[in-house]
Amino acid sequence: MIPETWIPHRRDDGELVGWIDMTVAEPRLVPIDRLGRPLETVDDWFEAEEALDVIGLHFLAERFVYSESGSSDADPLTVRIAHVYDDRIVLTTALTDAIEDVGREIVLPFPAPDDLRSA
Repeated sequence: MIPETWIPHRRDDGELVGWIDMTVAEPRLVPIDRLGRPLETVDDWFEAEEALDVIGLHFLAERFVYSESGSSDADPLTVRIAHVYDDRIVLTTALTDAIEDVGREIVLPFPAPDDLRSA
């Protein structure tokens, strides 16, 4: 669930790109990306908005590595983010948009756990 202290920040087209938390590191601000991951603290609102705008949603097109907790598989999975909701993140092992690349879906809680890392 999204904490009440997180203030939404949207792109010019209205798409949500993250939040700004004004209380957790007061008097500094904490930009939080769309996966719920805190970025480096900043001194003012403009810097927080800029940090979120630079990251934007580009990372959604990247590949990630996910280590399933409690899994008997020793190897981490290479995944893409299929969907991001305010209460969950859906990953897919399908690494292309090809019809035959079905993959498997993995649902994670929001914010993203530490088991999900950039590849």
